Amino acid sequence: MLDRLPEQIEPMGLADVGRSFRGVVPVDQLNRLAPLLASKQGELDVELEFNIDERRIRTLKGRIKGEVSLVCQRCLDTLSFPLDLGFRLGIINSDDETVQLPEGYEPMLVTGNPLRTFDVIEDEVLLAIPSIPIHEGLEQCQAQTDHVNKPVPEKDNPFAILEKLKR
Repeated sequence: MLDRLPEQIEPMGLADVGRSFRGVVPVDQLNRLAPLLASKQGELDVELEFNIDERRIRTLKGRIKGEVSLVCQRCLDTLSFPLDLGFRLGIINSDDETVQLPEGYEPMLVTGNPLRTFDVIEDEVLLAIPSIPIHEGLEQCQAQTDHVNKPVPEKDNPFAILEKLKR
């Protein structure tokens, strides 16, 4: 296993020769993920293993570990979201091959052109994070939402004088 992630990968060829990689991905390099983050700080530990399984299916097995900072949609405070993802992709050339993949494999459609390694990793992270991130317990958000739940003092209505004219 090589201790450095390549910038680009060609999944078919790597599966044919059985290559494995391990490395670190800076969160600030995941551009499509950036709008969902409270902070771009941190790193993700990644392992990628290309192989051909016993059914002669080219595969990419991977693991992503780390933490990303999301915005809680209940209190708008930072939410630390731990990642420990395992994934298994079946590398295919066409949509028709999707039906041939056994259960447990997600399709990875390749065209023969090299893929950006960080894009493949980013796809898996985007699939793992919740569409509406919120803290697990209401008590974690309570401190942030206390100011919202306090009653607002009633102000004098500037149109109250019109009420008198109406009579």
